[in-house]
Amino acid sequence: MFSTPSAHRTAAYAAMIMTTALWGSNGVVSRALMDTLPPVLMAVTRWGVVFALLLPVVWPERRAIVASIKRDWKLLVPLALLGSAPQSALVYVGLSHSTAIHLGLLNSATPVLIILISWGWYARRPRALEAVGLALSFIGVLLILAQGDLSALLRLEVNPGDLLMMFAILTWAVYTLRLKDRPRSLSLYAFVFTLSLLGELIALPLAAIESAHTGAVTLGLREWLGLLYIGALPTLAAGLCYSYGVEHLGAVRASILIHLMPVFSSLFAVSFIGEQLHPYHAAGFILVAGGAIMGCLKSEPVLSSRPSARL
Repeated sequence: MFSTPSAHRTAAYAAMIMTTALWGSNGVVSRALMDTLPPVLMAVTRWGVVFALLLPVVWPERRAIVASIKRDWKLLVPLALLGSAPQSALVYVGLSHSTAIHLGLLNSATPVLIILISWGWYARRPRALEAVGLALSFIGVLLILAQGDLSALLRLEVNPGDLLMMFAILTWAVYTLRLKDRPRSLSLYAFVFTLSLLGELIALPLAAIESAHTGAVTLGLREWLGLLYIGALPTLAAGLCYSYGVEHLGAVRASILIHLMPVFSSLFAVSFIGEQLHPYHAAGFILVAGGAIMGCLKSEPVLSSRPSARL
């Protein structure tokens, strides 16, 4: 029996919901581990788990992977910078100075950033409704960055950790737009494996520099279980689900569902690590999510349609 386009869309929406739930848990688990693990080491270990889990799966494609790296390195290296260990390290450095709730809320800006980048990159001018949505979402992001006090922006009293996370989210938006260009000679598993390999090669020297400043780290059972979780589920499983969702829904439409992430991250953060919700969290979320939904509804996908990804 052949799969219908409708079935692919239904599966893609389910994949995106699963992605946001797993990403929401990632910030919480990672924040809980930061009392013993420095951020760059956490990012490298997280993607090391991905590398180890995928290695036996993609071993039959090893020649295709090597050939793709030689042929497509100008595409693959930037994608590894934007969407693997280096990007995770940037998130974790920011998270070490902020909260899991803030990370979840700021991620809601992803659809807005995708529209803005596609405006400059693809000369796709925002429609009137999109422009209003962009303005509302931008105010919401500023409200979160200023922790409810917009006058703090004039005094430059913004948490640097939030700014780093915002920059990391910007890189992820660019990564999402570039996913349409991924090498079709590789399966989705082989593609993610290749990014994990290249990302580790880029991030390992940074981890070594970090280790020289922080000293040796001893990992106990709690740390290993946490790293295994964020590597296997929020990174690998969610990454595959996200790629599938973008493949079949387009970058803009798929990213709308990222607005579920603050819901999951807030519930997990309050329930498991004792973080607190404040009124500005709710106000910022309403502005960011409402503005992005306003701007994204009825918008055509930014990414052109592609054949179904080989798994």
